[in-house]
Amino acid sequence: MQANRNLVRVLNVQHVMQQVFNDGPISRSQISKNLGLNKVTVSDIVSELIDSGYLLESGQGDSTRNGGRKPTILRFNANLGYVVNYDMGQDFIDRMINRLDGSVVSVERFPARDMAIEDRLALMVSIAHTDALPATVPLLGVAVAIHGIVYQNRVLYTPFIDFKDQDIAKLLWQKLKVPIVLQNEANLSVIYERDFESHDAIDNIVCISIHSGIGAGIILNNRLYTGKLGEAGEIGQTILYDRALKAHQTPTTIESLCSETAIVERLRQAANDPRLTREDLVARYRANDPLAITILDDFCYDIANIIYNTIITLDPRRVAINSQLIASVPELLPAITANIPHLTTQETKIYLVDDVRNCTLLGACATLIQQLLAVGPGELNFRRRPA
Repeated sequence: MQANRNLVRVLNVQHVMQQVFNDGPISRSQISKNLGLNKVTVSDIVSELIDSGYLLESGQGDSTRNGGRKPTILRFNANLGYVVNYDMGQDFIDRMINRLDGSVVSVERFPARDMAIEDRLALMVSIAHTDALPATVPLLGVAVAIHGIVYQNRVLYTPFIDFKDQDIAKLLWQKLKVPIVLQNEANLSVIYERDFESHDAIDNIVCISIHSGIGAGIILNNRLYTGKLGEAGEIGQTILYDRALKAHQTPTTIESLCSETAIVERLRQAANDPRLTREDLVARYRANDPLAITILDDFCYDIANIIYNTIITLDPRRVAINSQLIASVPELLPAITANIPHLTTQETKIYLVDDVRNCTLLGACATLIQQLLAVGPGELNFRRRPA
């Protein structure tokens, strides 16, 4: 019986915290009304959260129609601490610093081409602290986006960086002494869609990330789905059953044909110029270069097939796309959607994420903050607050 009472108390604390985070500034009486809890219970929990620094009292609200004392307004204490989020890309490390309410303090990119994992970790430790916030605002946690498979906070596989089977969460914790969270970057992109951008309830959503590889983050019943060992969503590793596989047992994967890296490499080989980049592909497309047009037409067709296969497998309400290439050439999106067949008349909404540059980092921020505040995933609504 005591255990049940304790559980109810924990849940009530979570719900009060959630109310102030999501709907604050808010009064105690409004929290009581929204949650159906008596005012004494709410006041007791609020006092506890104020004493622990999570909530602040900030002035008074309006009186009711019948007059009476004005209610004291509560708000979440965003300056209780800050979090650092890293995107560990093939050639770069992105760093985002956020207050505890998710508001962005700074974003910066650091080059990391050919950098060994030990040097990457040393760099991340060296840039984890910031002068942009007062010294009284401490670092509370670190999240790292991994372009590969993550299971139980360890990197199991990545095609781009040799992690040397090191427990990087443990190594970072030993240096920084704060909680460390690792997660697949496509998973973080779909968490961004759920927690930052979705203004209505979405049970099922998929976000397809197209970068050096191709991956899918999957939300089912409002929860991130990663599979038994974290491999769910590795759609770029899907094998095409062509004659090369049958004759030579050499598989051709989706991402070897239509990832950003693959199509830029196709341009390089056709133009016999290894220095060409995504920006060159975009510039040539804008200049009506026939080769660039052919490459991107094929890209649109291939991505449409990937989206179609995803839809008929998972039947999500929405499919978001995280792609810097498509963000640079927005007219590719209608070309992609035009190539998607439909089994029924109920079409799935397909769109580009609003913030391709930062969605992975913001998803990492949301994941970490929800863990630090001990609330369930998807229960906090983050807004794009100004710095």
